[in-house]
Amino acid sequence: MKKVVLTMSVVIAFAAGVFATSAYTTYKAQTEAKKHPRIEKAIDQIKDAIEYMDKAPDDFGGHKAAAITDCKAAVKSLRAALGYRYKEDKEAK
Repeated sequence: MKKVVLTMSVVIAFAAGVFATSAYTTYKAQTEAKKHPRIEKAIDQIKDAIEYMDKAPDDFGGHKAAAITDCKAAVKSLRAALGYRYKEDKEAK
């Protein structure tokens, strides 16, 4: 019984840590997105294009998979750019 309680406590603590980190990262991204709305708009449009291509029955001349992969990489890079800007702005204060 003690082992189960201990295991559950560890799992709950880990989940809380993941949630807190995720919430902070989301807050950080939202803060920076407000400062750079064009980048956030680009991210939204690229995500929309990914969803459109993913659902499309056409393979766009064999380019669909590569285009989706490249778009996902672009979103990741844009989010990294916002994260970098947030870090630099924070350190400048």
